[in-house]
Amino acid sequence: PTLELNSIVLNMIRVAIIALLASVASGFIAAPLSSPSATSLSSSVTPITNTGNLFPETGKQVWDPLGLMKRLDDKGVAWFRAAELKHGRVAMMANLGWLAQVNHFHFGGDISPSTSTSFESIANASPFDAIGMIPDAGFYQILFVIGAVEGYQEMIQPHYTLPGGSIGDLGAARCNPEALPRMQAVEVKNGRLAMLGMASYIAAATIPGSVPNIPSFFIPH
Repeated sequence: PTLELNSIVLNMIRVAIIALLASVASGFIAAPLSSPSATSLSSSVTPITNTGNLFPETGKQVWDPLGLMKRLDDKGVAWFRAAELKHGRVAMMANLGWLAQVNHFHFGGDISPSTSTSFESIANASPFDAIGMIPDAGFYQILFVIGAVEGYQEMIQPHYTLPGGSIGDLGAARCNPEALPRMQAVEVKNGRLAMLGMASYIAAATIPGSVPNIPSFFIPH
């Protein structure tokens, strides 16, 4: 039992490390350069304010029941807005990953021929066990890529906490300018829903019955 508990704790730590690093890296997007000699990698997309007619569910105001935003300067507000977008993007990707894992979707072949670890064997494990089945070399590759992406983004000027900065729009800037605010609001709302969704999946998987009427394809089976 002790060995099994230690294994579970280790796997949860690995999940937490990947989630933490991925959350800070998810805002990466390479902004197009204005010319071959340009040195700025900034985006011209105006950050969303989370207020107005696009947010009727929060009274057209920023959802901040504890008044935390009132204690921050403009740079602090920009940092938290970027953090919400990053976490929302990671959560949306995590939803897809979770659904694929609990429903046993997988690639063919081996994830690591040297250790004979197949994609199928990982797909048949629970999400919490699956991360521990990834060979250490693969795990460190994931950490390296996430760290490299985040490091690159932090070098983009102006920084996303400064006027004119952005964490990237994932191509939304190429849409009709009149539609951009709505698309930004949709991303924020879907990100918030995805974060709540991931919390509910984890609760349902670890505490049976904690999420009433959740469909079976959302939990390990």
